[in-house]
Amino acid sequence: MSFYISIDPGKKKCGLLLANIQSGKVIEAGIASLNKCYELVSFWNENYNISKIIIGDGTNCKFIKNELKRKNLFNINYVNEKGSTLRARFRYWEIWPPNYFIRWLPKEILFPPENLDAIVALILLEDFLKISLNWPDKVDIKIWP
Repeated sequence: MSFYISIDPGKKKCGLLLANIQSGKVIEAGIASLNKCYELVSFWNENYNISKIIIGDGTNCKFIKNELKRKNLFNINYVNEKGSTLRARFRYWEIWPPNYFIRWLPKEILFPPENLDAIVALILLEDFLKISLNWPDKVDIKIWP
């Protein structure tokens, strides 16, 4: 199987996503502190035999890449994350459509109730692969301390 990790880097926290590229499905996603981010990526690598790690090329990306290399995690690629946070707002509503009354409002004025870092990680991976991934109902956005 072909598993990829996508990271939306930040100064204090990261959006993380694990996806099975063969099935086109998200396996796990969430938001984690930097320390937990490295632990989680290492854990996923040990358990899923990761093919690639994708990192947004914005805030703190070089530091995160260097930390992952120190943990013997390689095959890391950068992807342009310009505009990804705004796009994540629209993608959020595609995955979890608003209820009947809110559905008719323009998506530009709707703010998702969740932190969007995991959705940004999804967009980064979709941009890198040039495909749209499926987010199964059973996958919730987790918050790892």
